[in-house]
Amino acid sequence: MTTVNISLPEQLYKTAKKLVAEGKYSSISEVMRAGLRRVFYDADKITENGFPGWFEDQVLEAADEPIKKSPVWKTEEDIDKYFKKLHKRIEKRKQKEHGKDRTDWQIQSAAG
Repeated sequence: MTTVNISLPEQLYKTAKKLVAEGKYSSISEVMRAGLRRVFYDADKITENGFPGWFEDQVLEAADEPIKKSPVWKTEEDIDKYFKKLHKRIEKRKQKEHGKDRTDWQIQSAAG
């Protein structure tokens, strides 16, 4: 991905920040990309794959981003190990937040 610096009138910048604050976009960069997509693609333009061009661009852009490999669980033991580890992390977090003497929040496993 390329980084570009741009200048905006103050009101455009404030409006873009407001859209981000309202949760309509995840960042100012995303607001700018959405605007450029509207310039580049007509709303009715459909790609050969049957999607609007802007959507196809987003999919291709996301495909270029590195992702962490998700764990693959092959046995019930793998699943149990994962959840035991998760429960320990949650327990440590709650101890840190609420103190080590709390017992009313202890996590019970699904098995008992």
